[in-house]
Parts: sequence; structure tokens; C-alpha cells
Amino acid sequence: MRNTPAPPRPARRRHIVVSPFGEREDPYYWLRDDTRSDPEILAHLAAENAYTEAMLEHCRDEIAQLYEEIAGRLEPDAASVPVRFRGYWYRARYRPGSEHPLILRRRDAPDAEERVLLDCEALAAQHAFFQLGDHEPSPDNELLAYTEDTIGRRQYRLRVRHIASGELLPDIIENVESCIAWTDDSRRILYVEKDPVTLLGRRVRCHTLGTPVAEDEVLYEEHDESFDLSVSRSKSERYLFIGAESTTSSEWRYAAADDPALRFEVFAAREAHHEYQLEHIENRFIVRTNWLAENFRIVSVAPGEEGEHARWRDVVPHDTQVFVQDFEAFRTFLAVSERSAGLSRLRIQPWDGPAHYVAADDPAY
Repeated sequence: MRNTPAPPRPARRRHIVVSPFGEREDPYYWLRDDTRSDPEILAHLAAENAYTEAMLEHCRDEIAQLYEEIAGRLEPDAASVPVRFRGYWYRARYRPGSEHPLILRRRDAPDAEERVLLDCEALAAQHAFFQLGDHEPSPDNELLAYTEDTIGRRQYRLRVRHIASGELLPDIIENVESCIAWTDDSRRILYVEKDPVTLLGRRVRCHTLGTPVAEDEVLYEEHDESFDLSVSRSKSERYLFIGAESTTSSEWRYAAADDPALRFEVFAAREAHHEYQLEHIENRFIVRTNWLAENFRIVSVAPGEEGEHARWRDVVPHDTQVFVQDFEAFRTFLAVSERSAGLSRLRIQPWDGPAHYVAADDPAY
């Protein structure tokens, strides 16, 4: 059994990726077949699966036992914590035995009925593969935009559903990133168009519902292939963000969510080895940055003053012994994910008061 030969690899052309950091060869490019119909590749994959089955035959019972033990520790109808947003409570819940969630919403009112926004199990039944990406209700609470991957390559499709009727709008946008953001008028959606070859986010476009996708305006195009793009809406709901990030550098843009012209301003121009992430809450930008802070710090700055680093005020100062991993901004406090002494910690930092940490029962949390 252990001498079972692995299947030979079909001969395929080389593929060289060129970036500002040099050239590298993609050793798996020979497996690319967007149509999923190449008989040589399909035969090779079938042979690989048969080889795996043969090599694992002797431990089938142990694999099944391990799976049952892990599955037995899961709640059969697991659900997320409800989140209140624009007068509604949102959550995700799994039916017993289901692999895909129900996305649910209930009005914040006594005895309000919970409505199913998306039944992902039903959506998945129509495809060999299904993964839900982002889902965002429109500012007027009437529409739900969501992205779905049905081919397994993170090439998402953007759809829009009318919540009250459950009907899908005819607007369909293919080959996008999972992230999306609404403008204040509930008629326009920002999305990131992917390069069909590299699958990197290349252009941020704006789609107006009911208009041809071919006419979608390009709001920003990234020409450096070491950067990827994202779009989002600020916690304050006042701004829309375009994020361009590489391994060692960041550049974010922002525009007022109610601006019909969507005029984006650069928050801080990209520069070598400066990484930062952006949020807005309560009339101030909140920034995780490694500017003068190797382990990162979190600062705040008023809109319009971001270009002057001297006006950046520490919210979580730099600490040589603590790495600041991530943050979430709320009206009364900042939640900060940190790592120190080899452990992850959650800091709760009120806007006006001393910080405290969420306690863990196990010292090796």
C-alpha cells in the first residue's frame, strides 16, 4: 500500500508572475482550466483522489471516529450573536446538519417576526460549490446586496434581493471581490472588479441599480499588482472607503456616503513600509498604523487633518512588548486585539477612561 505510485503530472506550460519584487514561477498553473472540462487534468485529479483513497484505506475507521468526535462538540443549531443595525437585529443560524447558514433579520420591536433574508442551504443546492461572501442591507432597509462564489475560485457574483418580496433584481455582476458598499441613496453599490487572469482586485466600480453593468463608472483603478483592493462603509455610516494594501504598504481613500459625485480623497499616500487601516466613528478617523510604531499603535484624527502626522493623537500608544493586531470601533469604546507574551488578548479601551482586558478562564488562552 505504501508503495502505491503517485500519478504522473501532465506536461503544462510554465507561468511566470512578474511583480516589483521580481519574478516567480507558479508551479500549479498547469492545473488551471476555467471550463473544468480538460480531460487530461480531470483524469489526473481522479488519479490523485484514487491514490489518496488507497493510502488512507488503513485508517478509515479512525478518520470517521475523529470526524464524529469533532462534529459531536458542535451545537447542532449554532447561531451567531444578534447584532443591532439600523433598527433591526441581524444574526446567522444553522439548521441541524446544515453546512450553510440562514441569514436572519428581526425588527427591534416587541413580538416582531424574524425574517429569512438568505437561505444559503437552498442557494447551495443549486450548485456543486457555494460560498456566501459579503451581505449588506441598503440604507433604506429595503434591499439586500450579497456576493456568492459558485465555482470555488473566489470569483464572486453580486446579486440584489428585495427583502419584502424576496425577489431578485435583474442586476447581476460577475467576477468581483466579496466586499460591497452602498451609497446613502440606496441606489448605488460600490464593488471591486477582479482581473480575470490574476484574480486580483483591479478596479473599484459603482453600479446604479437598473442600469447596464457595462456602463458602471470606474472610481479607482490600481496599476500595481502588489496591491489588492477593497471597499467598505464606515461604522459612522458617513464615509465610503477604498483600501489598497500590499504586504508592506497601504493607501486608503474616503468619500462622503451622501456625495452624488463620490469624490474620493487620499487619507495618507502610500509609502514604503507604512501599513495602516482606517475607520470612522463619532466625528473622527481611527487608524491602526505602524508609523513610528513597529508593533503598531492606534491613533485618532479629525477629517481634513489626516495629512499632518503631528495631529495624529494616540488612542492606544505603541508598546515594544505588545503587537496590535486589529480593532473595532464603537460609540463608547474601542475593542483591540493584541498579542503579548505569546498570548492573544482583548483590550476594551473606553474613549474617556482606563482600559481593561477581557478575562479568560484558562491561563493558556
